Amino acid sequence: MATDHDALWTIRQALAAEGRLPGGRALSPRAASGAAGSERSASERIPLDQSQLDEIAWRMLRAGVQPTVEGIRAIYGSGSPNRLHPMLRRFYAGLATRLQLAPLADEVPAPLRQLWLQALDLASDAVRERHDAQAEALRKRVAELEQREALLERKLKRLRRARADGASE
Repeated sequence: MATDHDALWTIRQALAAEGRLPGGRALSPRAASGAAGSERSASERIPLDQSQLDEIAWRMLRAGVQPTVEGIRAIYGSGSPNRLHPMLRRFYAGLATRLQLAPLADEVPAPLRQLWLQALDLASDAVRERHDAQAEALRKRVAELEQREALLERKLKRLRRARADGASE
């Protein structure tokens, strides 16, 4: 049975063979196993974008490896954990939606599959933004109603005091 390290190495080699890693070449096992990017010059380091991270994370899942920041870095060869962590969270946030969809046929070309996944991500982001906007509008409305309730309570107390003062005279 292959270890996670072996799976990461296999994914890294496949991406390198496809020219999908910066520099378009495979790195030594040493670079993939922790000395991330040590064989690249600083000028070759290209920041990982969300679609690249998504592709790596999907390949990790298909290989039975949980996508983590360190796993992504081992495959890609570089990347700041502070930058990769939010990207990985976005990947996980859209994962449930993607898993509910019927799987794409293997014969669908990778660029179309990636375009489809990007469309799903955009739709998911739009829904999330709409939801967040509605939630914020509701929070504001609740705050307004609470202020109005407090104002009415104060008025009611004043009226009761005035009534009690008028009845005692």
